[in-house]
Amino acid sequence: MRFFSKNAFTLVETMVVVALFAVIGVSLASSFSMGMRVWKRAATTNLVYRKTVINLERLSRELRQGINYPDIGFFGDKESIEFAALLKGEIANVSYSYVPQEKAVFRSAVTRQEMLALENQTPARRIISGIGSADFSYYYFDANLSQYTFSESWNYTKSGIPLAVKATLVLDDGETFEKIIQIPIAQ
Repeated sequence: MRFFSKNAFTLVETMVVVALFAVIGVSLASSFSMGMRVWKRAATTNLVYRKTVINLERLSRELRQGINYPDIGFFGDKESIEFAALLKGEIANVSYSYVPQEKAVFRSAVTRQEMLALENQTPARRIISGIGSADFSYYYFDANLSQYTFSESWNYTKSGIPLAVKATLVLDDGETFEKIIQIPIAQ
């Protein structure tokens, strides 16, 4: 009695089919994995781009809502800016600063009541990450040169409030955002 059928698959044929399915499976998994990495990188870049634009607009709005309040003043250098603004009906000390070690921009807004109480002050919050460099410069009329120019630093006690602020942010990927913000109270 013979129990073998001529219509069955041999072991070699079965192994060839399994090997083909394995190759196809590995290539599909590899393609999917690479696609997910590309999508994640694009989504992260898009998020940094959006956060940068939104927070530059926020800085613009707050500078335009700035007030001439001598107790806070207006101070700045290449990597930070501090000024008085009217936020939600309260006078606040608003500051933006770039921390190169963390490649991030931080924002702090402390109301006058929080300053007087010296407690419950909100710490600076990271608002944008992935920043390669940040630069603030201050627009004013230079009487010695009889022309308008930008300065790398600003001191309220010496010069009052600048006419405008230029904020330049460069992302890690090299994309540059630049905005010149006029300050109405300085006009």
